[in-house]
Amino acid sequence: MLFRTFILLFTLPIVAQADVDFSDYDVPLYTQIVDRIKAKVSARLGEGSNTRERYFIIPFAYQDRGNHPEFSHSFISVIRVLADNKQPKPTPGLKLRKYRNREFEAFTISWLPHDFLSNPHLCVFDGAGSRIIPERNNCPVSTGRNFTLAETIKLDVGTL
Repeated sequence: MLFRTFILLFTLPIVAQADVDFSDYDVPLYTQIVDRIKAKVSARLGEGSNTRERYFIIPFAYQDRGNHPEFSHSFISVIRVLADNKQPKPTPGLKLRKYRNREFEAFTISWLPHDFLSNPHLCVFDGAGSRIIPERNNCPVSTGRNFTLAETIKLDVGTL
């Protein structure tokens, strides 16, 4: 029995090893994410004509190892791929872009306190029972703002 346990403990890391691809090691994380989204959406659309608008929602989330609410964040990016050969009605405030002859718009919803860059110590819950009873939460109300995908990715990796 002891021998089997010894074999199991020392062979498990060998069996569980995965091949890691470091070919994009020097490419910034934001660029890797955007390139991956473009490739996946493009594959989903296929090579044929796109006769109608298509929408894609990409959810994101991050947290620290302790799963603390003040170091966790969820956000989404929404992509609108316009129909081929039709006059698009652009969304006000969004830039019309092109990838592989397809026009699209994209935006991210990443809502955080407006001063998060200068004051990243976010108060989420403070006070006895504040996680269950909102009236007991002593954290101050904070005005928010929407961060772009690039800003949010930089926040996650701590480089902003």
